[in-house]
Amino acid sequence: MAEQWVPMSEAAYILRSEGFEISASKLSRMARAGEIRAEQDPVDKRIRLVDLIQLRQLFSSSKRYRK
Repeated sequence: MAEQWVPMSEAAYILRSEGFEISASKLSRMARAGEIRAEQDPVDKRIRLVDLIQLRQLFSSSKRYRK
Protein backbone atom coordinates (compact mmCIF):
# COMPACT_ATOMS: atom_id res chain seq x y z
CA MET A 1 0.00 0.00 0.00
CA ALA A 2 1.10 3.52 -0.66
CA GLU A 3 2.18 5.90 2.05
CA GLN A 4 -1.19 7.62 1.87
CA TRP A 5 -2.95 4.69 3.62
CA VAL A 6 -2.26 4.85 7.36
CA PRO A 7 -3.94 3.48 10.49
CA MET A 8 -6.65 5.73 11.95
CA SER A 9 -4.69 6.51 15.11
CA GLU A 10 -1.65 7.53 13.06
CA ALA A 11 -3.81 9.65 10.75
CA ALA A 12 -5.30 11.46 13.76
CA TYR A 13 -1.81 12.08 15.16
CA ILE A 14 -0.52 13.42 11.82
CA LEU A 15 -3.56 15.67 11.33
CA ARG A 16 -3.27 17.05 14.88
CA SER A 17 0.41 17.83 14.26
CA GLU A 18 -0.69 19.74 11.14
CA GLY A 19 -3.10 21.85 13.21
CA PHE A 20 -6.42 20.05 12.71
CA GLU A 21 -8.52 19.23 15.78
CA ILE A 22 -9.23 15.56 14.96
CA SER A 23 -9.33 12.48 17.18
CA ALA A 24 -9.10 8.82 16.24
CA SER A 25 -12.61 8.29 17.62
CA LYS A 26 -13.95 11.00 15.28
CA LEU A 27 -12.31 9.26 12.33
CA SER A 28 -13.74 5.92 13.46
CA ARG A 29 -17.27 7.36 13.66
CA MET A 30 -16.90 8.93 10.22
CA ALA A 31 -15.70 5.64 8.72
CA ARG A 32 -18.55 3.70 10.33
CA ALA A 33 -21.04 6.20 8.89
CA GLY A 34 -19.46 5.89 5.44
CA GLU A 35 -18.32 9.53 5.34
CA ILE A 36 -14.68 8.59 4.76
CA ARG A 37 -13.14 5.59 3.07
CA ALA A 38 -11.56 2.99 5.36
CA GLU A 39 -10.09 -0.38 4.49
CA GLN A 40 -8.99 -3.27 6.63
CA ASP A 41 -5.24 -3.88 6.87
CA PRO A 42 -4.53 -7.07 4.89
CA VAL A 43 -1.88 -8.16 7.42
CA ASP A 44 -3.54 -7.23 10.72
CA LYS A 45 -7.34 -7.48 10.59
CA ARG A 46 -7.71 -5.38 13.77
CA ILE A 47 -6.43 -2.24 12.04
CA ARG A 48 -8.45 -0.04 9.69
CA LEU A 49 -6.54 2.14 7.25
CA VAL A 50 -7.69 5.54 6.02
CA ASP A 51 -6.65 7.67 3.07
CA LEU A 52 -4.60 10.52 4.53
CA ILE A 53 -4.80 12.59 1.34
CA GLN A 54 -8.62 12.38 1.37
CA LEU A 55 -8.70 13.41 5.04
CA ARG A 56 -6.44 16.42 4.46
CA GLN A 57 -8.67 17.61 1.62
CA LEU A 58 -11.85 17.02 3.62
CA PHE A 59 -10.76 18.79 6.79
CA SER A 60 -9.00 21.68 5.04
CA SER A 61 -12.28 22.44 3.22
CA SER A 62 -14.22 22.45 6.51
CA LYS A 63 -14.60 25.72 8.39
CA ARG A 64 -14.70 23.95 11.75
CA TYR A 65 -11.59 21.81 11.37
CA ARG A 66 -9.49 24.13 9.22
CA LYS A 67 -6.03 25.03 10.48
